[in-house]
This record gives sequence, structure tokens and C-alpha cells, in this order.
Amino acid sequence: MSMYLNDHAPCGIYCKRCPGVKAFNCQGCRQNEGQISKFPVCKTYECVMSKGHKFCHECDEFPCEMLQPIVNFEIFTPHNSKVYNSLMIKKLGLVKWNQICEEKSDLYYKGKKIQYGGDPLTLEKKDRDFYKKKENKE
Repeated sequence: MSMYLNDHAPCGIYCKRCPGVKAFNCQGCRQNEGQISKFPVCKTYECVMSKGHKFCHECDEFPCEMLQPIVNFEIFTPHNSKVYNSLMIKKLGLVKWNQICEEKSDLYYKGKKIQYGGDPLTLEKKDRDFYKKKENKE
């Protein structure tokens, strides 16, 4: 497990997709002990480490308010995938999740829903008009 641990933040973010890697030359919060650039130390990182866990999902309080999307961070798409990623790590284990997370993150960033609801995501070309309100033609 340790060979993949540094690819995933304790909160579930897949580090290779995080914009902080390029923007701040971040090596990942595990390597930086939760300190990314000049930002305050990540409270989620501190929480997970203080409880002796490797990931949030190991905690009895998971999911908690620490994983709530943050208004100023919604532009950082990885922050919206924390809970999903954490659940998949818990369900599949880190090794298996690491084998498929690149493909899953491609679907997250570039994917297209076929219909509304629980249908699968695809990497087919997106229809720009898909979510536009349909005109009522009577």
C-alpha cells in the first residue's frame, strides 16, 4: 500500500489531478505534512494524522464536515471528488483503486452522462446542448 500512498491525499484527492501540483510545485500533502505553498496547514490532514489514520474513511466520523466542498475551492475540481475517492479506496483498497483512478478521473474531468440518473459515464464527445432547456413544442 505504501507505494501508492503518496499519490492520494488523506481526504481522498488524487494528487496527480490536483492543480496545486503545477501551480505551487506541490509534491503532495503527505510529503509536505499538510503544508502546501504559503497556505495554512490543511486541517483535514491534521485531523487524519492526529487520529493515526491514513485516510478519512478509516474514521468512525466519516464522512464529516471536513470533507464538505469549500466555496472558494470549487474551481479546484479534485475537491469535489474527495468523498467518492475515499469511498472507492475503502471499497476496493488502495492498490486496486490506484489501478483505475486515472481512468475514473478522466471520466470525472472529461466524461459525459448519457442520460439523467444512474447511467454510466462515457468518454464520447460531449454534446454542448445536452443540458440546455428543451423548448416545449406544442
